[in-house]
Amino acid sequence: MLGQSTMSQEETKQNFDFERKKHFDFFIPFYNNQNWQVNKDNINSNQKNDWDVELEIYAGQYVRADEKAIRGQFNNCLIELIQDMQTGSLGWYFGKKDWILYGIWGNPEKIEPTELYKIQVEKLDEYIYGLEGFIKTCISKKGWGITWNLVLDWYELVNKNIATKLL
Repeated sequence: MLGQSTMSQEETKQNFDFERKKHFDFFIPFYNNQNWQVNKDNINSNQKNDWDVELEIYAGQYVRADEKAIRGQFNNCLIELIQDMQTGSLGWYFGKKDWILYGIWGNPEKIEPTELYKIQVEKLDEYIYGLEGFIKTCISKKGWGITWNLVLDWYELVNKNIATKLL
């Protein structure tokens, strides 16, 4: 194995259990409060999916959203480019979805996140494709493997109307 070892299976399971818990404790009630209907829910699916829920946000208007539940308080958005550098498995960025609902839990015990952002994937794509020069990235060992992330500033994403701060 290259470099330091990745997270233990137990730590990885805890991360995914946290995301699943926040799906039911926070995201589903949040959708109901927004009057968004869950048309399809992939959370308990045994298949690999590019998105977590398909929402009907207006009559006949559907979006596919990927939920992110992050523990800790950060000023940056991490965009997962490579999920596992050892296998070359692509990150969630490359999946087909309309929105990313990115919740940040400064206090993981609370139901509601400290911050919640809605990222419009089409605008995010245009922004990323337009980047030039040196781009900030980071390596994380807190997922399925050694993950390579693009680091983007929340302030800039909101200022450029790519992300909307919902909470």
